[in-house]
Amino acid sequence: MLYPIDAYDQHGQLKINTMLWFVLLFNAKAWLVFIMAGVSRTQGGELLELIYPIRDVLYIGMAIGSPAILLMWLSGQRNKNNKLIHFLWRQGKRVLLAAYSFDFLMQIYHLVISHGEFSWIRATTLLLTAWLGLYLLRSSRVKDIFAD
Repeated sequence: MLYPIDAYDQHGQLKINTMLWFVLLFNAKAWLVFIMAGVSRTQGGELLELIYPIRDVLYIGMAIGSPAILLMWLSGQRNKNNKLIHFLWRQGKRVLLAAYSFDFLMQIYHLVISHGEFSWIRATTLLLTAWLGLYLLRSSRVKDIFAD
């Protein structure tokens, strides 16, 4: 597919669009909460307790978000001359889809163990996870970015 000239960086590679950045940041949400808790020192523990009352869920979320953090870093290191980074980058879509699938399953699991108790935060997170996962799966731009 052809993209406008401003969609490419100075190395001729397709830039990551805003939606894919949002996908990466949303997948790394546990890392973002962890960093915000660390920055707010005095109330950091309370913030973590509020959002992640079970510490293991935070750690699982950080593990699920690790590929997104790696891909954010790799986005600035992309170079066809570096074979390892190029190989890792090309696997990015598959890894992100796996992370989103696992995150979706974990959210369904938490919904089941809470006996379907409704929460706007849980519902919104589940909806965004499903929607962004479908975006990853169906977007030709994402396919082209990771193929580059």
